[in-house]
Amino acid sequence: MNLSAAALRRIAVALQAAVALGCAAELHAWHGWPLAAGLLAGIGVVLAILGLSVAGAFAFTLRGLGEPAATRPPIPAAQEATRPARLTPWQALACYLREYAAVFRMFNWLQPFCAHRRLRPAKDPFLRPPLLLVHGYGCNHAVWLDMQPALAAAGYHCEAIDLDPVFGDIDQYALEVRAAIARIAATTGQPPLLLCHSMGGLAARAALAGRGKPPPCRGIVTLGTPHHGSVLARYGRGFNARQMRCGSAWLRALAAREMRLAPRQRVALVSIFSWHDSISGPTGTSWLEGARHIALGGIGHVSLLRHPVATQAVLRALAELSEVAPAS
Repeated sequence: MNLSAAALRRIAVALQAAVALGCAAELHAWHGWPLAAGLLAGIGVVLAILGLSVAGAFAFTLRGLGEPAATRPPIPAAQEATRPARLTPWQALACYLREYAAVFRMFNWLQPFCAHRRLRPAKDPFLRPPLLLVHGYGCNHAVWLDMQPALAAAGYHCEAIDLDPVFGDIDQYALEVRAAIARIAATTGQPPLLLCHSMGGLAARAALAGRGKPPPCRGIVTLGTPHHGSVLARYGRGFNARQMRCGSAWLRALAAREMRLAPRQRVALVSIFSWHDSISGPTGTSWLEGARHIALGGIGHVSLLRHPVATQAVLRALAELSEVAPAS
């Protein structure tokens, strides 16, 4: 049975609630704690576990822990030139706390309980090209709910898709993206732009580099996409996680297909990445030769979906691509 991302997230929330209640019951039964105090302690345990998982993601990703040197993507000189100064302790703490809050909101509220919300209509739907939103690994379209109002205010008519099954094949996702691009182009009369977070950027690249003539697309903006793989994919579940491992055969085949079938595709791709991404790493993974790049600092992976600086970077990239002739 394939559960949706929303269902999986609701199960995770229920498990967290069970842990908190279990701690409260144990403290009350064995140590005589009042139930209210035990429940607060249980909630504290759940929040601490989440905090440790976020800190661990930063540690593994930024340091490339567990990833052999042979499969780590090199840092091109052009990317190295964008490296900011080292974060101060206060800046690092702020980055961590923002990511903690973003992860809690995204996985305990938006995805499990808000996937039914409709996207905000564009202020002027004819001002900009239509925009297809493609989410990342283990997620659903609710990841865009924080950023999408700013996109609509800028004039982008947004449509979002859910990539199913949750732990499926990215090549299958690519077919879903291709179908969505073709549908939007047919209904609006305009080739859409694509905005993709994390794994969604790989699905979009695969869609345009697939067999047959690709559907018309004006360009792609990727946000924290591990173009050369992710350290944490080694520990992830599913076929798509194996495809996203650093140096995987799937990633190499995708790059070869692009160069053979669609060499102009990367010209119409903008990769927005953070030097302090907590998931898409090690450093260098979001740099795609031939594409344009916008480097940010002090922003974690999930925070890229709601941080004002990241939102402004997305709007700039989309505005640039809006002036580019559609790729075909």
